[in-house]
Parts: sequence; C-alpha cells; structure tokens
Amino acid sequence: MSAFEGISNKSKIALAIAGAIMLVFFLVQTCIVFGVCEPTYFLAGFGYGCVIAFMPPFFIVVKEFLQNKAYVNAELKKKNIYLEHAAKIIRHDMHSGINTYLPRGISSLKRRLKQEDIDSLKIGSPLQLISDGLSHAQKVYSGVYEFTNLVKENAQMNKKEHNIKSILEDYLRLTAYKPSVIIDNNLPIIEVNEPLFCTAIDNLIRNGLKYNDSPTKWVKIYSEGNYHQGSFICIEDNGRGITKEEFIELSKPYARKPGQKEEGTGLGLNICIEILKEHGFGITAEKQKQGTKIKIKI
Repeated sequence: MSAFEGISNKSKIALAIAGAIMLVFFLVQTCIVFGVCEPTYFLAGFGYGCVIAFMPPFFIVVKEFLQNKAYVNAELKKKNIYLEHAAKIIRHDMHSGINTYLPRGISSLKRRLKQEDIDSLKIGSPLQLISDGLSHAQKVYSGVYEFTNLVKENAQMNKKEHNIKSILEDYLRLTAYKPSVIIDNNLPIIEVNEPLFCTAIDNLIRNGLKYNDSPTKWVKIYSEGNYHQGSFICIEDNGRGITKEEFIELSKPYARKPGQKEEGTGLGLNICIEILKEHGFGITAEKQKQGTKIKIKI
C-alpha cells in the first residue's frame, strides 16, 4: 500500500510545494551556518518568506487530513452500529435454538419415552450424545454471546473470580480431545470472564493438538512463576513447535504458515490473543525441544 494512497492530487501538489520550500530554506540556513555566504537582511527576509510561503500548502494538507479523519470516524461509527445489530440478531437466533427449542425438544422426547422403549430401540447412546452435544453448544454460545457483547460502545467485560482448573475441566468435559489434555491441580483462582477465557484457552489447546505429528499428542496446562517474578498460566504441547517470532507473525489476522496443510482461516489465534489482552493478560511463546510453551502472564 502506497504512503500517498487516499491523498488527493491537490494535497500531493501542496506537499511537494511545501517540501520544496522547506528544502530551499534549510539549504540557505546551512550555507549561513557554515559560512558559505554572509548573513544579510535579504537572506533574513528570504527565510521569513519561505516560512510564510510554507503555511498555505501545509494548511491545505492539514485540512484534508481532518476532513478524512471525520469521514473515517463517521463510517466506523456507522459500521459499528451495523455490527452491533448483527450481533443482536446472532445472539437472539442462537439463544432461541440452543437455549429454548432444542432443550424443550429433548425434554419432550425423554418424557414420552419409557426406559424399556429406549432399551428396545437401542437409542440410549444417541440420546446421551444429543444431550452432551447440546450442553457443549450452550457453552460455546456463552462465549459467542460475551464476545459479540463487546462490540457495544463503552462495553465492559463481565469478570468474576473462578478456579481456573474447575472451569477448564467443565468446559472440556464433553470434548473428544479431553483425554489428551493434562490440567494441573495448582492452577490459580483469578478474575476472568468464564466463557471467553475458556474459549481462548480452548483455541490454544486445539492448536497444540492440531499442529502435532507426535504419535501420542498431549497438552499440559500448569502454573509457573511467583509474586516477585510474575505469575503465568502455561499451555505446553509436544507438537511441531513455533518460535517467539513465528508466534507474533501468526498472531496477525488471517496469517498462516507457508505450505500449511491444515485447514483454517488464520483468525483463531488472533481472536484468542485479543480476548486475553481484554482481560489484561500478556501472552508469549517459547519453542521447546519438542513443541511449544505458551505463557499467559496474569
């Protein structure tokens, strides 16, 4: 993208004139300072003339900058209204399906089925899978609700004290990859937004398992540090591993490694980091002998 993209021709000409005037002014001043020419009233007047001549083109550029800024701010405000409206629609429609119609349907079905019917039809496991799937979908919806809620003007994140081990185990309880996740008992009790925090950590867990060629994949979550050095929640895996520099690069929106065979949008890590930053946490990565160690400073 060009540095002059979005600047009118009028302002480009004004910038060129202002730049030429200042260049002449500095050349004359340099000649006087180094004794190339004698200071005279003419040169002094010429200097003042350069400064005065610089003003009109300079103010032309400043005027356009302020007009563009006002236009951009108005457009952003309008787009934010659209985004907030879209978020309301998503929250309403998802809430209706996930928290109203589906639970009512499952409850109605269970009331109409006797245990002997369930046994004879062999639908106990499918019913349990539907219930578990709905339960996990409701947790994911909570994260979507909290995340889209942040688009509101002057929105504040709702946070409460939580036992991190408990909320992570509850969030991962029904996932297929829970057996591959080792959660340490000594995780802290800290103030977080439960759905958003769990969503962010879940993204890091899934990345650690997804980009992993080990025959036995695992992700460990544990505490590190102390009061004086700083406390961290660490997410460590035995995958391919990425360096601190690669982590920073992959944290950008839509960023993907060259030649990466796994599917993805390149947005997950970026959203995860923004959620953690919204909590006031810092996040860094270290490449291990095998795998990656993500450190969240709390």
